[in-house]
Amino acid sequence: MIAAAPFAPVALAHDAVVGGNPADGATVADFPAELQLDFSGQPGEGFNTMALSRVGDGGQSEVLYTGEPEVAGRTITLDLPADLDAQPGEYHVGFQIVSSDGHATKGMTTFTYEPAGGKAAEGEAATATASAGASSATPAAGEESETEGTSSPWTLVLSVLGVLVVAGAGIGALAKYRRLRDVENRGEIPAAGPDKPVK
Repeated sequence: MIAAAPFAPVALAHDAVVGGNPADGATVADFPAELQLDFSGQPGEGFNTMALSRVGDGGQSEVLYTGEPEVAGRTITLDLPADLDAQPGEYHVGFQIVSSDGHATKGMTTFTYEPAGGKAAEGEAATATASAGASSATPAAGEESETEGTSSPWTLVLSVLGVLVVAGAGIGALAKYRRLRDVENRGEIPAAGPDKPVK
């Protein structure tokens, strides 16, 4: 009896969940067609139950489907109906089995359903769009240098010089015309005509 005492807790321990599909705490993009739970021992036949519940915004669980799972070795499987109202969010997988020690064992695992086109994907797409917009609005180093070179102060200087040259030419022509008119009025140069060509 003393020698067997250390092994008594192991022999009397209830079966525990050691795996499953979906795994406990996992996030899935495709809603499962069936629920599987793997146990440390082989559950007995009869009086086994599994239930799928969805957690609402207030933290309350709503049972969507319940049924008797199929036992195969240490794995129990519950097929889910095709018309199940699967919505993004957190789900609970509750179970009650006949443990290998003959006692009823209850427990629960969780998983999160997050479709590929859900809020997370929309957030990533919005972030990518914003990043692309910022990249297109910010020129590269070479583009920035070229833009700065085009709008440099030399462009403004050349424009002003061009205006001054044109204005100076106009003023010079006007002054020359006035001088010729004054000389003609004083009689130093005869007026132009058919008999008196201007020299």
